[in-house]
Amino acid sequence: MLKVGNLAAKPGEKVFGYLETAQSRSGMRLDIPVHLIAGAQPGPTLMLQGAIHGAEVIGSIAILDFVAKADPSAIRGNIIAVPVVNRAGFELGERGSRVDAKDISRLFPGKADGSVSDQTAYIYFKETIAQADVMIDYHAGARTAYERYVLFSAEDDPNKPTRIEKIRRKLVVAFGLDQAAFFPPGTFGANTAKKAIEDANTCQITLEFGGGTGWYKNGEDNVRDAERGIWNVMIAMDMFDGEMKSDGPLCTVYNAGVVIWKPAVDGLFIRDRKFKDELKAGDSYGRLVDPYTGELLAEMPTPKDGIVIPSGQEWPTVGATSIGILGTIDRVEDRRTMDMSISFD
Repeated sequence: MLKVGNLAAKPGEKVFGYLETAQSRSGMRLDIPVHLIAGAQPGPTLMLQGAIHGAEVIGSIAILDFVAKADPSAIRGNIIAVPVVNRAGFELGERGSRVDAKDISRLFPGKADGSVSDQTAYIYFKETIAQADVMIDYHAGARTAYERYVLFSAEDDPNKPTRIEKIRRKLVVAFGLDQAAFFPPGTFGANTAKKAIEDANTCQITLEFGGGTGWYKNGEDNVRDAERGIWNVMIAMDMFDGEMKSDGPLCTVYNAGVVIWKPAVDGLFIRDRKFKDELKAGDSYGRLVDPYTGELLAEMPTPKDGIVIPSGQEWPTVGATSIGILGTIDRVEDRRTMDMSISFD
C-alpha cells in the first residue's frame, strides 16, 4: 500500500488527491496536489516534483503527461507525482511564496512549528520525499533564462563516492540529456536541504529545463524530453521494461564553478556568448545597455576560463542575480559502455 497523508493506493491503482499542509493566518490553504501510482509488482519508490519554484512549469506539464500514460500494471514499485509543490507561487507566476516570502526548496526538513512555508516543508518532506528512493526535481529558467541540463550535487570525495552518489552518477546519465553539471560546494551558499534529503536516503537529481524567451519555440521539445527522462530513470531503476532514449550516446559533465554576477546597475542584458563557447578570463560574456537609448551601462567579463552552459538573463534585469554560468569539463560519460542499471537490494 502506497500512502501519502490521507491518500492511499493499492497495488495496481492510481489515486489523486491533496496532501493537507498548512494554512495562512487568513485561512488560505496551500494543500499540495499528489498523484499516487502503485505498481502491480513490488519495487523502489520514485518521486516526481514540479514547480517548487512556482514559475518553473516545464516539469509540471511533463509530470501530468507521464501520469496520464503510466499503467500501474506495467510498473514495479511506486510513484509519487507532484506537478505543483508551491501553489502560492504558481498561481502568481513567482518563484517563492508571498505568504511568508520563503523558498520551500531551501527549508527541508522544515519545522512543525514554523511559518506557513516551514510547516508545509515539514509535512511535505515527511510524507513524500522521505519515503522515496529517488527524486526527480524539475526546475527551469522561468521567464529569465533558457536552460537544459541535469544539475546534481558535488560529491564529497569523488574517489570514494557514497552509495547515494554512486546511484546519482548513473541517474545523471540515464536521464538522457547530453549535458549535466554540478556546482562546487559553497557556490550558492550552504545547502542544508540537500543534507536533509540525503539523510533520508533519498537520491535527488535536479533538472534545469527550458524557460526564457525559448519557451514558445522549445516548450514542446522540452516537455517531451522531460517526460522521456522519467521513463529512462524507471528503466534504470528496473521499474519498467523498455529501451532508453537520449540526446545521443555521450553526456558531458561540467564542473560549473564560474558564476558571472550582474553588476550594480539595471538594464537590458545582451548575451554575447552562446552555449559551448570557450572563454578566457577577461573575455566579455555580455553587456547591460539602456533599453531606450542603447547606451552601454556595463560590460560583464568572465572572471575565469570556462565553457558557457545554458544560463543567463535575456530580459531586462533587476536586482542582484547571476547572469551566466561557465564550466570546465569534468568527464564525458558514454551511454554505450556505461552500466546504468541501479539496484536497491
